[in-house]
Amino acid sequence: MAASQVNDYRRLFAEFKRRSVFRVAAMYGATAFVLIEAADLIFPRIPLPEWTVTLVVWLALLGFPVALVLAWAYERTPEGVRQTDPLETAELDAIVAQPARRRWPAGIAALVGIILLCLGAWWTLTRTGPGAQTYESIAVLPFENLSGNPDNQYFSDGLADELLNALSGVEDLKVAGRTSSFSLRDQNLDLRTIGDTLDVETVLEGSVRRSEDRVRITAQLIDAETGYHLWSDEYDRDITDIFQVQEELAQSITRALLPRLRSETEELYRGGTDDLAAWDLYLTCRQNWYSRNIDQLWLAVEQCEEAVARDAEFALAWSGLADAIDALAFRDIRGEQFVPRAMTAAQRAVLLDPELAEGWASWGTLASEMERDWATAELALRRAIERKPSNAYARAMLGDMLRNQGRVKEAIEQQRAALRIDPLSPVIHGVLAISLAAAREYDEARSLFERTLAAGGDQAAARLFLLLDGPEFGLTGDEMAIHAVELARIMRAGQPETAAVLGHAFAATAGGAGTADDSLIAEARQVAQTLIADSVFNARQSAVIFTRLGDEEAAVRWLERASESNDLSLGMASTDPSLDPLRDDPRVQVLMDQLGLPNGYDPAEDGYSAEDGR
Repeated sequence: MAASQVNDYRRLFAEFKRRSVFRVAAMYGATAFVLIEAADLIFPRIPLPEWTVTLVVWLALLGFPVALVLAWAYERTPEGVRQTDPLETAELDAIVAQPARRRWPAGIAALVGIILLCLGAWWTLTRTGPGAQTYESIAVLPFENLSGNPDNQYFSDGLADELLNALSGVEDLKVAGRTSSFSLRDQNLDLRTIGDTLDVETVLEGSVRRSEDRVRITAQLIDAETGYHLWSDEYDRDITDIFQVQEELAQSITRALLPRLRSETEELYRGGTDDLAAWDLYLTCRQNWYSRNIDQLWLAVEQCEEAVARDAEFALAWSGLADAIDALAFRDIRGEQFVPRAMTAAQRAVLLDPELAEGWASWGTLASEMERDWATAELALRRAIERKPSNAYARAMLGDMLRNQGRVKEAIEQQRAALRIDPLSPVIHGVLAISLAAAREYDEARSLFERTLAAGGDQAAARLFLLLDGPEFGLTGDEMAIHAVELARIMRAGQPETAAVLGHAFAATAGGAGTADDSLIAEARQVAQTLIADSVFNARQSAVIFTRLGDEEAAVRWLERASESNDLSLGMASTDPSLDPLRDDPRVQVLMDQLGLPNGYDPAEDGYSAEDGR
């Protein structure tokens, strides 16, 4: 480069310095950085549109060249702001002749300002703009009820629950299961712990205040690792606008998580209603269904029946009705009278909205449990999963159906996937444990049942299955007796389960295992003998009881009776290791053929190994 060109560059540098361009660049960059970060931190916490942060960034970027042009063209003087006069060449040469240590600090300061401006803009836009960071998982925590009326808790829970279900339909987004998310209520866990427990990147929390005809909903989406607020908003609307608010919430959250997704083109809420009273009935139906308590299940059936009576086009309520009847029929023999109504309800839900995942899940579950139509069940459950990949319930039920067909390897894969979605669900722990027991993975199966007990899950069911395969699990006689005593306590406390529970207690203690509470064991034996002699609720489990007692003839008769009475759990007999002593009986072989099920399970034939699905 010629000496004259170098001198020209130095004169330009000197002119920039004289006209305060460097100083303005440094001050503007630092100030803009602070403003961008402040907006990024504060704006999501106040009810401002989500685009306001992006607007601040772009105004800062566009203002930078304007500030430099103004700094070049004008200068501040004691007389005010006036246009800058150019210097003569000799005056510029005098500035250029200054030592380098006096020239360079201004340039370095300007460079730092530019870097700060660019860094702040990039950091913010990558999380809020079109190219923003993509989050692939979320947990929706139960919304806080701020209404001052505990009776409105169902509404707050229902809103969070339906939002969770809507987000489950977003492709490429993992949504933590409802059981796991809601189990963390009131535990005061920090966000990082919640994220680690549920294996999610983000957490949605919110509150609901319902007062007469108005509702105020506040929601905020938070990065579980950093605690950074990604999005927040507040909705203050008439209660009749609740359906529109739900859709807006789901769309906004989706855009914050997956910025490149045009979620506004997707219908996230399906199968709904315009009837607010019907919607309220549906929400309470679902809340009662989640309880799995017999009395509340009866209420759930009544509430969803009333909801569809108000709005016969309410697809979600038809699905809720099917699920409530299904759960009731497993827990109360009186519920079996509604079984045909359940299948009709599930099919009605699908006919009203063929894209409704909940309807397909209900249909598939009932086709498996009540009709043993394995092909229809598999088709329906897979369609439910296609529409909502984060539907842990559908995956767990698909696993149940596959296990009954002898496809235990596939069953375990589906149920492990369900557990990753809903890691704290006692139900999923239980169904996976049953599949693992069928695969002869007794150590892990026992561990899952024991974790269910420790977590306060379905105590009766977990203890039942520990008794069911107790010897295979390595339980001692004393350990089985303890489980039997606890089952007797459940009955004594007025929490009726299936009659077979006490039957297993009887079978487990028949060998004379010692325990300190002999009176409870005697009670369990007496009640069990009465129930076995009468028409028991679960004939398949009675077959297991008599197999354990060594009375194979009685066991086979109870299996046949299970088929005659359409025992909803009969499908489990195909792979239940407790019934292996009966496999060679021709009557059992004929029965399994009639059901379209295998007679026993061989892991080698299924291609199963202990490493599968881990």
